[in-house]
Amino acid sequence: MNTQSDNVLRAACILIAAGSILAVGIQPIFIGLLVERLGLTLAQQSSVMSAEMCGSIFGTLACVPIMRRFSVRTTALLAASALLVSNLFTAQVSDVSMLMAARVVAGIGSGILYAYSIFGLGGLRDPDRSYGVLLFMQTALFAFSAATVPLIAGRLGFGWAINYLSIWFALICFACMFLPRTTAPKPKNTTDANAKSLSVVGVFSLIGMVLLQVSIYSLWGFVEGIGTDAGIGAVEIGWALSVGLLGGLPGAALPSLLGKKLGRVPMILTGSTIVLAAIVMFATAIRSAVDLGIAVFLMNVGWNLALSYYMSSVVAHDPTGRLTRMVGSLQVISAAAAPTILMVLIGNQGRQEIFTLSAGSVLLGGLSMAVMLVLNRRRKTEADFAIQ
Repeated sequence: MNTQSDNVLRAACILIAAGSILAVGIQPIFIGLLVERLGLTLAQQSSVMSAEMCGSIFGTLACVPIMRRFSVRTTALLAASALLVSNLFTAQVSDVSMLMAARVVAGIGSGILYAYSIFGLGGLRDPDRSYGVLLFMQTALFAFSAATVPLIAGRLGFGWAINYLSIWFALICFACMFLPRTTAPKPKNTTDANAKSLSVVGVFSLIGMVLLQVSIYSLWGFVEGIGTDAGIGAVEIGWALSVGLLGGLPGAALPSLLGKKLGRVPMILTGSTIVLAAIVMFATAIRSAVDLGIAVFLMNVGWNLALSYYMSSVVAHDPTGRLTRMVGSLQVISAAAAPTILMVLIGNQGRQEIFTLSAGSVLLGGLSMAVMLVLNRRRKTEADFAIQ
């Protein structure tokens, strides 16, 4: 594939990946609109969110097997069309059970699209930059949409606000036309010892990525409560969250500009350290909206920085392609599983245990990568010594 077609495919995958999970990216606002429209109870809100997340998990797991049977373009177009139609239906729905059915379909469509886009970007040159640009554009889209959707709802009503998402999903349908007509490649079998050692690094990178996601999502749902407990008003909390989300821009800009020049593991450790600093700040230093905004900003800087390099490390150390196709699936699954893990491990105990779980997860992920860095350097030193 030539450079021009590579760039077209990269742009298409970035647009599809960022736009396909837009409803999840602005989930608090999206659910808020549904609450105003249908008067959903807390249990119903939880059911709607769970329905879409379960659909997403199914979609990410089914993505590659489906694309091996049908062409990538055909599967993506069908998934994007399902996402668009289900969102248009959501704008008209007046029954909770039909709403849940629509969100399951939307989740399946977004899961298929997101999983393939992550997989497709991993197959192109310089995945560090590709994933960095993706997270940068994703953060910008979420921040813009979080500010735009409430304005549309206030001026034009519920239907137009929901159909703002439909416009993006229509663009995704167009972007799918630039995906390859071929079926998804099958994993390669390898018996090469060096390739197997590379896969070990890829496995550790994948585990580290999952631990990072668990760390973030086990804490993220409690951020608003942390601000409320500190005596911060709802408007100020909203401002702090909006500004804090922009931290994803510099966090994703570094890998998109620098690629792997500074080394993947050092940048993963840097991002993990920033996330850890944010967790400590959440636990001990939130006294004002400014404090909350800084903590959220730091968390998003570190999260996007580490996540970009975790994903590219998986791709770079995956000679068979088996691990790369799991990246999108495990991201969605870990985001969905984090609250469940939290409930099982700490039950109804205090918030301090939440901070412990979150900090422990990011520390464990960073530690595993540090160990891999030491082992890799030792292996290279021994290999150089043997050659001499």
